[in-house]
Amino acid sequence: MIALLFDQYFYLRQRLPFILYVYYLHYNDIDNPTIDKIVNLGLSFIGAITIYTFMGLLFKIPFIYLIPFHWCYHGLLTWCIFFFLYYHLAIRKNMSTLKSFTLATLATVGGGWLYEVSFFYPITMFLTRSSIFYLNGQIICLLLLAHELKKMNFKSNKTIYLAMTLLITFSTMLFCSRSRLFIDWSWLLDYLWFYRVPTSLFLLSLLSGIKKNA
Repeated sequence: MIALLFDQYFYLRQRLPFILYVYYLHYNDIDNPTIDKIVNLGLSFIGAITIYTFMGLLFKIPFIYLIPFHWCYHGLLTWCIFFFLYYHLAIRKNMSTLKSFTLATLATVGGGWLYEVSFFYPITMFLTRSSIFYLNGQIICLLLLAHELKKMNFKSNKTIYLAMTLLITFSTMLFCSRSRLFIDWSWLLDYLWFYRVPTSLFLLSLLSGIKKNA
């Protein structure tokens, strides 16, 4: 099951968030216990992947043996943890479970692009045939996330500016390292667990810019 899922990872990443978003637009204002059950099923699935991956890391199993996919423990665990943090913070803003799950999905999928774009920039980072819109679906996820935050009367604050400064600074360092400009930042390779943290903190900080629903 997991092998099949990750074998289709890039295809699913370009489609599933939009299927979920359309579902959210249609059902978010409907009070139906079935929706909560579906969301809980999704949370359980992501939680199972998180535990499964963490156990593999704990027992030092090579990632490719655990999941036959060209990725790493750093990426999968960081984004799984980020997803649950984002979902929890959205719930604390009194958002519905479906809305919290949808925004967490958009932020997680979009965050994967935002984190990489400073040092990994082939044409497929922007345009790809695997997307139903040709524009990389991860970019569209960020645009939809921004749209949803705007609908909730988003306002910037010091926390967001601080997180943005950290993201821009770290992204600039990664860009210089990849492009071999100015200073040798190759030592950053020793901090793989930190690579996605500035992006994660920035996306999480955006939730501080919306008021808690009554």
